[in-house]
Amino acid sequence: MLQANLNWSASLGADLDLGCLIELTDGSVHVVQALGNTFGALDAPPYVQLDQDDRTGASSDGETVRMNLEYRARVRRTLVYTFVYEGAVDFRSLSGVVTVTAPSGGLRILLDDAPAGATACAIASISSGPEGTVVRREVRWFTATRWQSNQQLIDQAYDFGVGWVWCVKD
Repeated sequence: MLQANLNWSASLGADLDLGCLIELTDGSVHVVQALGNTFGALDAPPYVQLDQDDRTGASSDGETVRMNLEYRARVRRTLVYTFVYEGAVDFRSLSGVVTVTAPSGGLRILLDDAPAGATACAIASISSGPEGTVVRREVRWFTATRWQSNQQLIDQAYDFGVGWVWCVKD
């Protein structure tokens, strides 16, 4: 199992979200994130699942996406990202951290290191090949605009080709 966990300070009233873009070897593209209620599945496509939507940072477990490595041969690539859903103008001073844990090791990204105005971050790219599963640190910052969401900007930068629609949480 490979996993990425997001945690942040509850005292600041911000809602951060963790998500993934997944491209399978059959060419299909999937999104796993709380926004849109696309929580995924571990034993069916996309083989990635988000455990919960922590809307306040109060959960000691935060939000975690898990990738079932038993199906890694069916997954071409995955991109883990996080974004500010509401309650903050950027990541700075939220004490946010994303920890990626893989069988080969891990990485830890401190979101307070974001540039001013950054509302999203591509955390890590994951691919499978003959040498196994490769996790690459990305840490690429994005700033949503009135015309483009965080997810659209990340998708364009990494060329997943998702047809995004505007939505809000229930």
